[in-house]
Amino acid sequence: MGQRKGKKNKQYARDGRPRAPSEQHTAVLLRDLGRSPDEHPIFSLPSPLLPWGGIFVFAVVVLIAPRFIKSGPVGALLATAITLATFVVILVPRKLMVGHDGLLLVWLGTRFIRFRDIDSVETTDGFWLRHPGISIVFKNGKALAFATSVFKERWAERDALISLIRVYVESATNKKPPQTNQALFRAGRPHASWARALVAMGHGAHFDPRTPAVDSEDLFRIAESPDAPTVDRTAAFVALAATKNADTVKRLRIALEHTVSPAPRSALRGALDAGDDEQIARVLEYAETATRHE
Repeated sequence: MGQRKGKKNKQYARDGRPRAPSEQHTAVLLRDLGRSPDEHPIFSLPSPLLPWGGIFVFAVVVLIAPRFIKSGPVGALLATAITLATFVVILVPRKLMVGHDGLLLVWLGTRFIRFRDIDSVETTDGFWLRHPGISIVFKNGKALAFATSVFKERWAERDALISLIRVYVESATNKKPPQTNQALFRAGRPHASWARALVAMGHGAHFDPRTPAVDSEDLFRIAESPDAPTVDRTAAFVALAATKNADTVKRLRIALEHTVSPAPRSALRGALDAGDDEQIARVLEYAETATRHE
């Protein structure tokens, strides 16, 4: 947006780092959805049981409840309790968290969707009972549909959310995973030795007189990349967090907030919160396991 052909119009974020044109578009879409570009966007969606599951359950309750009521006060109380519990479950909203790495759907459980696994994002209108919805088509041919609202007048909000997801999908499709500095690798060392080496790296230690210290921006490039393996991001987090610099830690926490995949998020949080080399070693071991399942 706002970039003319033949001219370089590089945008910059508040911290002075180059900002991709897609981030400008994303910021506009977030504002259209009532969200700040700096916050971690979370959207409340209707329960997946609505509307059809709710209609089915209501019909079953109507058919069964009279039998309980006829059995006496205890049956009537039981019927009331079952009815209330059923409607509470039906009305529990589903949450959609949008990170830089993908989407996280939360409702009586979680489902993480990587942007790079998405082929297209389409509209859906709920068939006979029309309501705004989104259909995510995966590269393996499968699809997932969910409603964004039960109110028919909220089509524009649905369309803005689709546009936001499409921007992230396009960005994930066009980006290549960053190349990790070999100094971050475990290289066969025990986890405790690896942890100590990463902490020393954060303090600017040289492991080889012929090799310069790892630049902090090189570490941030890995730490902030949603496409980098979890173990590489965690190692970069450990090295950077060891500096104890307030601005560095703040930047890492922003990267953490924009990571919604449960396993990487847990590893990165552990890297930030670890208090000693032993804890860091456990976090790194966990990150290795998580990476094998990516």
